[in-house]
Amino acid sequence: MGTFETVWKQVNDTYYDSTFGGFNWENAHDRYMPLVTAAEKDEDFYRLVNRMLWELNVSHTNLIRPGNLARSEPLVCAEGSPGLDLRLLNGEAVITSVKPGSPAWEAGLRPGYVIQAVDEIPIEQILHEAELLMRPPYNYRACIGIFTKAILSRIYGTTGTEVLITYSEERGEKSDTILMRTKRSGAAVGPNGILYLAIDFEAKRLENGIGYIRLNTFQQPLAPMISGAIRSMGNVSGIILDLRGNAGGEIEEMPDLFLNERALLFLRRSINGETKMFFDPADNAYTGPLVLLIDQLSGSACELFAGSLQASGRAVVIGECSPGAVMESDMKIFPDGSILMYPVAQLATPDGTVLEGHGVVPDIEVSLEREMLLKGVDSQIDAAIRYLQKDGQNKPSQ
Repeated sequence: MGTFETVWKQVNDTYYDSTFGGFNWENAHDRYMPLVTAAEKDEDFYRLVNRMLWELNVSHTNLIRPGNLARSEPLVCAEGSPGLDLRLLNGEAVITSVKPGSPAWEAGLRPGYVIQAVDEIPIEQILHEAELLMRPPYNYRACIGIFTKAILSRIYGTTGTEVLITYSEERGEKSDTILMRTKRSGAAVGPNGILYLAIDFEAKRLENGIGYIRLNTFQQPLAPMISGAIRSMGNVSGIILDLRGNAGGEIEEMPDLFLNERALLFLRRSINGETKMFFDPADNAYTGPLVLLIDQLSGSACELFAGSLQASGRAVVIGECSPGAVMESDMKIFPDGSILMYPVAQLATPDGTVLEGHGVVPDIEVSLEREMLLKGVDSQIDAAIRYLQKDGQNKPSQ
């Protein structure tokens, strides 16, 4: 009962809206307390506490069981990967990228192949189990994101362990392969100094003179990495910042790298009132044409970053609408290793648009297609290149 009371009180004392939007938070406590008291299994306790939290109908509310963070947030918290990424396309778990030289690459897996099962568990079963754990925001994009992470949480895992992948290739023929999970390319110490966060970072100059940078999170080591990558690219005609699958992090690390003047980028509304968040450009900030790629797994601070630069006219957004999981949150770590994630502020773009529950709508909507992936073409990157080669050259930097 101590954990239950602490969870309830933590939210009660720090929630951004003292009225809870008309929701009776005290009544929720009284309704769930006898249920939690009667819970005999840990899984029932966590299920009930989360059910109470999710009645708030906002993102970033979750009580995570000890040792389960990597399963809950595999995009950034799983330390090992066989070197592939995937998305749900028309109900199929389609491989969207394979890292050259990785176990997945050496086994012959390629973009466009469809994963049928993980460790002999059919994808359909994984999706059914994930459906029982849906949490806010309740929309199609967020659901697709949860489904995708449920699959990736079984593929990613502890470094040095193996995973059995059943897949079908271009002709539809099924095959099995055992892949080793290897350590991901980088790591950072996350909130509270004890959480493992994997950093996937890629930067290159494309043949057409366009810079390309991909990152899966916003954390402290990335700002100098991005700045250095931009310098090393030289005189590029534009930059594509690939934020697909970016789970967010610390937005303060990012905007100043792409501004050429002081700008209001977002509004922060907490229990203490509203604060206007201004950013100044960094030394040698990049101010040329900028395209941001987002999808249904671009969340939290990543959405705020994309939505703010879009609203200010600094960047063009291409891809798919993001889920709208855009609350500022904090964490409380319990002695047993449980982690409470709870919201402390509502965030809005400079024009007052609240992204929570709505997401960022791209300027140019483009979806991935399995047929194109099989041909080695990423339709979203391709659209970004076409934009920069055509329209981007005529658009002045802000």
